[in-house]
Amino acid sequence: MIKSENFMKDYKDDFQRWARECVKITDKLTGRPVPFELNRPQRRVLAMLEEMRLDGEPIRLIMLKARQWGGSTLIQVYMAWMQLVRRKGWNSLICAHVKDASSQIRGMYSRLLREYPEGMKTGQPRDWAFIPYEKSQSVNWIPAREAQVAVATSLSPNSVRGANFAMAHLSEVAFWADGDERAASEIVRTVCGSVAREPDTLVVMESTANGTDNYFHREWLRAVEGKSDKRAVFVPWHEIDIYRRDVADRERPAVEASLDDYERSLLEDGVELERVAWYHDKRREYATHEAMMAEFPSTPEEAFANACVQTLLRPEHVPELTDDVPSEEGRLGVLVVSGDGSGQLLSLFATGSGRLTPLSDEPLDGLTLPRAVSEAVARCRRARASLTVAEAPREGEPSHTRWCAEKALRLGAVLAFDEEERPDAVADPRFLSEAADCYAALSEEGRVTEHDAEARRQLLRCSRIRPWQTPLALSRLVAAHRCAGAEGKPVSITDFMD
Repeated sequence: MIKSENFMKDYKDDFQRWARECVKITDKLTGRPVPFELNRPQRRVLAMLEEMRLDGEPIRLIMLKARQWGGSTLIQVYMAWMQLVRRKGWNSLICAHVKDASSQIRGMYSRLLREYPEGMKTGQPRDWAFIPYEKSQSVNWIPAREAQVAVATSLSPNSVRGANFAMAHLSEVAFWADGDERAASEIVRTVCGSVAREPDTLVVMESTANGTDNYFHREWLRAVEGKSDKRAVFVPWHEIDIYRRDVADRERPAVEASLDDYERSLLEDGVELERVAWYHDKRREYATHEAMMAEFPSTPEEAFANACVQTLLRPEHVPELTDDVPSEEGRLGVLVVSGDGSGQLLSLFATGSGRLTPLSDEPLDGLTLPRAVSEAVARCRRARASLTVAEAPREGEPSHTRWCAEKALRLGAVLAFDEEERPDAVADPRFLSEAADCYAALSEEGRVTEHDAEARRQLLRCSRIRPWQTPLALSRLVAAHRCAGAEGKPVSITDFMD
């Protein structure tokens, strides 16, 4: 058994040994706890962290992530090492783009504490578990180490304003504030303002790519150019162990002959044939090479350039801006809701003569669902508009549209139905494809207009993967889908419930 008296001597300057002997993580294949053995990209990133630490520098890193190599796991375990082994009173912060992502990262730390060797726990075992800090919902306390672990989201960064942190892990920064550069920059300043530039302090900013029009991309470029306090690190797909397939000697000539110029260039750059063969086979799942590069980039440039290639609409289907507002009587309101109140809005459209023209977009951010529905019903009543409710739930989250539509009906709203007689729309991939087709058809016939520059930008980057990030685009897609379906009409609550 590990003896606590050997604690400092054995592990204080040997992260890999501590991780291997004291840390259990969940195996992705079996779901069981296994020792944390670092893989190749994790060892490379660790070397960068340790170089800064051993030189007495503040540890600062910006990490462009690929899939399935455990970058977030490494950072969280490294922060735990700082708190559990090297430093007492070394408070940490986890901040992600949404609450579930932050909680998932914190859950990783909770599992680490549950599996931590008993011989390493000085004092009482209960002092080696998370407990709420002064009844806070967002801050946990590890009594044995006098350390806080705080959790925040980019949607509510002020919950940790004024706290004293020595380490901050900022996750999926490219998606903070829906990519808005100024807003994301302010959030980073809010959550990192207390981290001093001292040895063993740490700030790691990491994200998958989300195009080039955001704060994370700008900070990445500054780091690459040596103008930032952070070092830049990118892990290409071919450095990740699972992305390879065996190639027998007799297969090699045929495999090499099947490669195109791009794949042969990978070989010339030193990528093993077994990995290139996997890449060649995997490409068959994607309609274009750009779509493949978006998921499995070989370079940072590929990651940023192709992150948004799988958008729902082609540029030619998104109209240029215009000031024209039709005078037809038809009016439609689209209420976009979300479980956490973010990205909610009510968009009003003119729909007469088979045309679709946005009239206004009124943000309803931060309102509870009942309040958002009440506001939407009142405003649609004043505008003499029918109403439909839409939502793009994040993966694993329930939809709230049915409940919202029922409440709107009870409040006297005139609901707009689709061809399946639904007054609500859940923006899953199937619906999004159909709605995009409806919008594209209207556009090709010159029957859709747009007058808001931000909405046009969102239409150009709306995707099946993260539609909640573009609520203005979602409202327009839902309106186009409604224009192709049944018209809004008053019904009784009994009819609706049937």
